[in-house]
Amino acid sequence: MAAKKQWRDASFRAEKSLIAMSTSNDKGHPADLGQRLFYGIGVKKNYRKAFPYLMQAASAGDPHCQNLVGFLYDLGLGIKKDPGLALTWYRKAAKNNHKEALYNLALLHERGRGVHIDVRKAFSLYKKAAELGEAGAQCNLGVMYLEGVGSKQDPKKGVEWLQRAAHKGDAKAQYNLGLAYHEGEGINKNSRYAQAWLSKAAKQGHRKAARALKQLTK
Repeated sequence: MAAKKQWRDASFRAEKSLIAMSTSNDKGHPADLGQRLFYGIGVKKNYRKAFPYLMQAASAGDPHCQNLVGFLYDLGLGIKKDPGLALTWYRKAAKNNHKEALYNLALLHERGRGVHIDVRKAFSLYKKAAELGEAGAQCNLGVMYLEGVGSKQDPKKGVEWLQRAAHKGDAKAQYNLGLAYHEGEGINKNSRYAQAWLSKAAKQGHRKAARALKQLTK
């Protein structure tokens, strides 16, 4: 089986934080109201209605809401798309070490959305988010180490980061780790482990993993 090119997780992050993690446990607090509308918790999901509440909480310094405001501007959900404002709000949240914002900011620098492409900066941001436990960042950091993008190539470190993300259930990391075991990149070749990780990714609907697994088991 010829290894497919590894590919990074390119999905922006706006994952749920427990409502209790907001700046206030008051159900009438803007952070709480905005998140309920954003995620559809107890109410119908509505990005347009969520935006003013999230903006109020973000302006008051809530890092999770800052990331969500950036996310809405980034993708144009409930508000006019604006990469510049997305960048501004991601940066505010990232200054508070919000791991999802660090990841989202890294994607902007890697893709050149609202900023010039800067893979070294992207690498640095992914690394910070990865160290805080963000699985998508761990996957992307692993692949960058494998490919030598934004940093000196270091396959062993690449595999170590992929393993962290894969054990958290990140399908793309599981796919990349399966390929690494198959090719012996950064780790000793092991067909059994290659099949096991590709199978885990395939069960999560990762199509490339399913195809790779099919070729491996012919």
